[in-house]
Amino acid sequence: MSLIDISADFFDASALTFESPPARQPVRNASDRGLRAGLRMSWRISRLAMHLADGCARVALIYPLVSARTQRKIKAQWSRRLLRVLGVELQAGGPLPRPGQLLVSNHISWVDVFVINAISPLGFVCKDEIRSWPVLGWLVARNETVFIRRTSRNSAAEVRNTLVSALSCGRSVMVFPEGTTTDGRSVLPFRAAMFQAAIDAGRAVKPVRLRYLDVRGELSEAAVYIGDTTFWQSVCRLARAPRTVAQVELLPSLPTHGHSRQHLARTTHATVSGLEIPAAGHDPAISTD
Repeated sequence: MSLIDISADFFDASALTFESPPARQPVRNASDRGLRAGLRMSWRISRLAMHLADGCARVALIYPLVSARTQRKIKAQWSRRLLRVLGVELQAGGPLPRPGQLLVSNHISWVDVFVINAISPLGFVCKDEIRSWPVLGWLVARNETVFIRRTSRNSAAEVRNTLVSALSCGRSVMVFPEGTTTDGRSVLPFRAAMFQAAIDAGRAVKPVRLRYLDVRGELSEAAVYIGDTTFWQSVCRLARAPRTVAQVELLPSLPTHGHSRQHLARTTHATVSGLEIPAAGHDPAISTD
């Protein structure tokens, strides 16, 4: 399976600028929130259904006829429109990644994949369960996604080999080394195994920090996808929200030469968390694999 490369050609330059957080807005009364939110959710979900149908048609009918470059453009445009349909505004900034880097990010929501694809379409490592998601799972599976069975050591080794091959050829891929999603208020320990691919390929690691803000400029609960929340519940919650801002911060790249995967996991975790980088030999934020 090939993974697509990331290049400046596919970055949305207009998105790569941070704006001020959304101004705080007064909270409306309960009846207003309920009625408006219900209508908003119905409208957005109806548009989402049409957008998903459009995506399926493009993948099934257009993808086989066009180049990989055109497919990437289609994916970026489709992802940007998906965010607009769900009321998600994209803001991003920081130094652009170079081809053949391992992008590493905290993980908050299923929306993360489309937020990154809206800036630059690339390959992702995702849990195998996503394949079973209705419609969206089918689309994700046909857009350069590498699936990993978290209970299988053989699967992890296969994914690592695929990543080494992709990175060595100058293609980039993004991973979420927390292994699960969080509410965005903290970053879980990073699993070190995926960092070995960057070491073996001799490629840099590119930390990425994600966060979602609500209409008040505070951390959004609407975008969070954790615990027992179902995919449908998550979609409805996001569709009900008046406005959600997805902020993407592209952080300075980290060299891998001469470093262990544990060191890279620790350093990248501290960078994404905005914490002081721990001294060598002190590994409070590492999961060994």
